Amino acid sequence: MYFWNIWALKSDLRANLLTPRCDLKYLIAILILMSLRNTPTETSNSYDYLSLLFDVLMVVVGTWYCFKINDGNNGKDFLRRYLSICWVVGVRVLVCTVPISISVYSLVYIARGEAFEGTTLFDLLFTLLFSGVYYWRVIVQMKDVQNLGMRE
Repeated sequence: MYFWNIWALKSDLRANLLTPRCDLKYLIAILILMSLRNTPTETSNSYDYLSLLFDVLMVVVGTWYCFKINDGNNGKDFLRRYLSICWVVGVRVLVCTVPISISVYSLVYIARGEAFEGTTLFDLLFTLLFSGVYYWRVIVQMKDVQNLGMRE
């Protein structure tokens, strides 16, 4: 995996020397950096740090598992399949998550009478639930695509 030497990377790309496992490494690195955009601040609490940790773990484990489902290094079109499935599943989960979140947090606000100041255990578990559902659905769809490919 290259970090700085763009000339060597371009040379390997031209010579078609990068493998699907290399693609996976670059994808996971980019996804980890995207996860880190939620880096906790001075006002963060332990739940913010746990959320960040679980987010990074979910991205790495979920992406790696999808890579394995797609037959690993021998797989076909992993990035194309993974990114397109992630997008569509993400839109679907978002459409379901927004109304559920608004309803749940409205009920919590009404029951409590005030909003929570920082991230709570409830927030952490609620986020983990939807992240888990997201990766579960991505994995199911990746398996379906892989199983269809084996029948052809």
